[in-house]
Amino acid sequence: MFILGLTGGYCAGKNEVAIILEKCGWRLTDVDELGHAALPLVCDELVDAFGSSILKEDGSIDRKRLGSLVFNDTEQLKKLENIVHPAMLSLLDKEIEKAQQNIIEKLCINAALLYRFPQLDSCDAIIEVRAPIYLRIARAMQRDHLSFDEALNRISSQKDLWRKRSSICVPIYMLWNLQSLDELEADTLQLLKRIEDEIKQKRSFIE
Repeated sequence: MFILGLTGGYCAGKNEVAIILEKCGWRLTDVDELGHAALPLVCDELVDAFGSSILKEDGSIDRKRLGSLVFNDTEQLKKLENIVHPAMLSLLDKEIEKAQQNIIEKLCINAALLYRFPQLDSCDAIIEVRAPIYLRIARAMQRDHLSFDEALNRISSQKDLWRKRSSICVPIYMLWNLQSLDELEADTLQLLKRIEDEIKQKRSFIE
């Protein structure tokens, strides 16, 4: 099985690339969705940490309310991640195992925080989607209705994540999202061919 990691900063275009990969036959595992699925599994721990105000009337987690408590609060965000991430990563392990059992040839792990996860070592290669900061700010203002300063702060908050790149042994391929979706798709297909060819050569050499 070929496991491809997909990551990228806020409003760089990672999810657009994920759609292209799915069209090309890749099985996608979206770690954000696994994070949502993990919330009910750690509901009691979250209530102990953040209080019952994070619950909806039906007893489920109110993600917007929980998000507002950790937004711009590093300590609270760390507390949330320490509770949710172990359950989320356990679900990711199960997804990888399920793909192996079902003989899935191409699996893509779509994760903004990929560089922080141990499953990174399971990847044969990583695509990091990038875009100039001015385009990312413009997209954030248009898509998420943020102010210029809010968009810049959200982008800047991820700087520590990209510093981890230098210590990673898995091959990382940069994919620049600069223009139209058609051009992004063409660039993605070209990069995919290059990655697949290089990984095949590497595997044949090892064998």
